[in-house]
Amino acid sequence: MMGKAGWKIIAIALLLCTSAVGQSIDDLKKCVAFVFGRVHVKSADGTLASGPNGQPLLLEMPLGTAFFVGYPDPRGGSDYLFGYLVTAKHVLKDVDGNYLKSVKLRVNLITPQTNSDLTFGEIPVTDDAGKLLWFEDKDDPQNDVAVLPALPDIKLIEFKVIPIAMFADSDLLHKRSVQEGDSVYLFGLMPQYYGEKRNYPVVRRGTLALMTDEAIQTGPDTRQHAYLAELASWPGNSGAPVFLNLSGLRNGTITGGSDFHLLGLMLGYFSNVRQANIVEARSIAGGDPSNIGISFILPASTIRKVLDSTPLQQMRDSAIKSLPAPIGK
Repeated sequence: MMGKAGWKIIAIALLLCTSAVGQSIDDLKKCVAFVFGRVHVKSADGTLASGPNGQPLLLEMPLGTAFFVGYPDPRGGSDYLFGYLVTAKHVLKDVDGNYLKSVKLRVNLITPQTNSDLTFGEIPVTDDAGKLLWFEDKDDPQNDVAVLPALPDIKLIEFKVIPIAMFADSDLLHKRSVQEGDSVYLFGLMPQYYGEKRNYPVVRRGTLALMTDEAIQTGPDTRQHAYLAELASWPGNSGAPVFLNLSGLRNGTITGGSDFHLLGLMLGYFSNVRQANIVEARSIAGGDPSNIGISFILPASTIRKVLDSTPLQQMRDSAIKSLPAPIGK
């Protein structure tokens, strides 16, 4: 599929080395895109709000953030990468919890057209039967991550990919003694201002607040493994990449400059709601819905799990087999 922005909804894309994200803030901002879509609106009583014509009201609005990931495969050559688009599944849903038919990805053009540096690419979400076209964690569907083999045209769109070598896996977390208090950075969409003629991701900085092996309740009916961070998150930040910065003195070694690694993707925030159990009775909730400043982050290892899943690996194998044989063979 080719959209207005030169989108390639394909299993494979040949990227130049320069498309891999570096260690600068400017580079990291280029790995994100803004997700827009048409969603319904709920009234105070929970029903769908209607417009003047009596039909359900639809709003075109920013929904969240997505980012690009590069999965290298030396079978295609030293610079060969499979490209993927990653976000949180709930970014792709309407207010009733059903997936949207499609969303639009707002990306920056390399060469401006008319008076704007940006354009939109139409991205499918579901098929005609309402089945999700993106890949998820089939072993644990509660994990809020969606992955699509898709990239914009590198000749038209300004973007960078996060190589999987930048993922903060369990080995890196152990080797670098990652712990609560380490610095984290978020790059994502802020609905209050995201740029009129160009995408301008907001950069937020905080600290890793809690790491646990236990699943955490991140929604009314959802429990998943997540990191907690003292990093304010608001609607629009969902699906954004969150990076660790491991520069400075660690384990007796000093790393100068920046040393960013993808910690995971932003899922949302905790509100000031507390659960309590009435003795020998039911559970009740107290507090209020205000943001307490603690967000939860889906680990990069869960994203990697989806990327390494059998269906995506089979797609990569098939794509490699279809490549033309090198000259002379």
